Amino acid sequence: MYDIPKGRKDGRRSKIEDTINLPFPTFNASELVRVFGKRGFSAQDMVALSGKYSSSSPIKLLGVSRCSSSFCGHHLVYAGAHTLGVARCSSFKTRLSDPVDPTMDSDFSKALAKTCSGGDNAEQSFDVTRNNFDSFYFQALQRKAGVLFSDQTLYNNPKTKAIVNNYAMNQAMFFLDFQQAMVKMSLLDVKEGSKGEVRADCRKVN
Repeated sequence: MYDIPKGRKDGRRSKIEDTINLPFPTFNASELVRVFGKRGFSAQDMVALSGKYSSSSPIKLLGVSRCSSSFCGHHLVYAGAHTLGVARCSSFKTRLSDPVDPTMDSDFSKALAKTCSGGDNAEQSFDVTRNNFDSFYFQALQRKAGVLFSDQTLYNNPKTKAIVNNYAMNQAMFFLDFQQAMVKMSLLDVKEGSKGEVRADCRKVN
């Protein structure tokens, strides 16, 4: 539990075209650092945030699940990520094409292939504790078992590998850095007055 500034309003616009500049699951670490950097986040912030999210839809994190900016929408965590939840086969099946992505452990690639035998909507957990907020996601990257390419790239790039190793070994450090990055993110594109609203249904504008 941690405190964050309260009182954010939802944006009055929610359009698919606003997601055009969001990170993709095919981005490498350098691209992720660049995209997050444009919004004022450090490489450490990006890796910490990548360790939190769920479903195969890209991260809502950079939009603070309040669709108020071009950084909001379905695929924002493809900054890597995910100590919670699952990804659908459609978001990682290209890694299984011939040739199979060499950054994956061979046994893990077979497990992903088995998942995808169930179709594009088949789900794969990001780590072994899909419902727990912990550091197992980072440990999976060390074993070359990152589900998305944008996950595993965090361990393959020297600039982010050290951060992954620190979080894998020190869960308390991950928790603290995540909290600080989330507070920073909560201050993005705050809508005030008539520029925002309190949605009756968070999935659509009033």
